[in-house]
Amino acid sequence: MHTFINGIKVFFKGNPSAQPLIFIHGFPFDHTLWDNVIEQLKDDCYCISYDIRGFGESEVGHGQYTMEGYVDDLEAVISQLGLQEVILCGFSMGGYIALRANERLQNFKALILANTTTIGDNDEAKLKRAKAIDTIEQDGVKPFLDNFFTAAFTQNYRQEHQDKIALLREKILAFNPLGIKGALLAMISRTDTTRSLEQAPPTLFIGASHDTIIAPKTMKDLASKIKNSHYVELQNSGHVSMLEEPEEFVEVLKSFLIMHPLKENKNK
Repeated sequence: MHTFINGIKVFFKGNPSAQPLIFIHGFPFDHTLWDNVIEQLKDDCYCISYDIRGFGESEVGHGQYTMEGYVDDLEAVISQLGLQEVILCGFSMGGYIALRANERLQNFKALILANTTTIGDNDEAKLKRAKAIDTIEQDGVKPFLDNFFTAAFTQNYRQEHQDKIALLREKILAFNPLGIKGALLAMISRTDTTRSLEQAPPTLFIGASHDTIIAPKTMKDLASKIKNSHYVELQNSGHVSMLEEPEEFVEVLKSFLIMHPLKENKNK
């Protein structure tokens, strides 16, 4: 099932009386990044995913995005669906959104943060993203995407799953470039949310040993700042861990959810 909320296309599976679990995809993907995970959790959780503004089937608008605007969209989804005691699961840029939402709203039951960080861009990273915007403006999305996929996926995954990589590339190339450039702007301007970890709810950090975008040490160090946190490192994955190690990723989520009792599903 799906609906539109403030121009954001929202998808949900499971029973609304169960534990609400919101999945926030990363850059430059869409909600389908979570399809396999949701399929395995839908019997125990009310699984909600959505296309971040500018991606998938959500509206693009002006393309001048900020993290604050992304959090506004998330807050609208939570409010209009009447969700309480929400668990947020954010990957990469989706983690940036989840972290700022936790800092601003401070009412989540738990956080699941995959391949992400609280640290804002340094000058070198800002210049790199600015160059990416210029590349997209001058040459289109394809050259940028080719470089991104090389960094985001391990060589083994790219070689063994060429069909999946091709489908992802085709999907992303169909997105409006304005949305992709807008997301780069939002990441450039995002704030550092490290201090918010002092007041974070129970948090699961998922890192990957071959992640060249967010180093696993970065995530492990962040986990050490939270008393009620758990860090797991997937040993054979690059940045997009739920695709490269799908079974392990789901098992890590299930173990964490068992540790933190879910809202009762009255229809089970």
